[in-house]
Amino acid sequence: MSFDRITIFLMVLGLMVIAIGCGEDGGPSGPEVTAESLVEDGWELFAAEEYEAALDLFLDATEKNHNYSDAYNGAGWCSGKIPGLLSEASNHFARSFGLDTTRYDALGGWTFVVYQSGQWDAAIGKADSLLHRRPVWQFLRQPSIDFHDIWLVEASAYCHLGNYDRALEIIIEHLNNSFDADPSTPAGRREILDEIERLGRVYG
Repeated sequence: MSFDRITIFLMVLGLMVIAIGCGEDGGPSGPEVTAESLVEDGWELFAAEEYEAALDLFLDATEKNHNYSDAYNGAGWCSGKIPGLLSEASNHFARSFGLDTTRYDALGGWTFVVYQSGQWDAAIGKADSLLHRRPVWQFLRQPSIDFHDIWLVEASAYCHLGNYDRALEIIIEHLNNSFDADPSTPAGRREILDEIERLGRVYG
């Protein structure tokens, strides 16, 4: 091999090493991973029910942008799906909604989480807040979850607090206007609970 060819070979080899090195370091040869792209990938994994992998991406996004409301929202929904992470889910939703009070999906998820945690008064308060702000709310990432589910949470929470009269009002006014029961009797209260369970299968 001539000297000129050796020189050219070494120059090309050197450029290849530089290119590979830049790629590994996330330099100009590869696109920058943004918080927005992490969140979109996270929602795709959420839709595929890969909640732990999605949670990792949402948390990575919060590290890149501490003020990105939807990243905390996604982290909240994923944490709510993973056993043992209800407290973390509540914290994520609180952060998300605190950053953006129009992030209604975060408020909806927060309502479910506090209900699952047995915080009946808090569940009612958050349900009322969401339904006041967005009466026909629908979860953007899973449209089958909507305001009917929020009303169900509220009705069920009232039952847990022993207020079957208010639970009955919610059912009749917002979920099934043909239903009736006597909340003053054990049989009537049982009918109300059964109707909430039935409606949960319809809307849940």
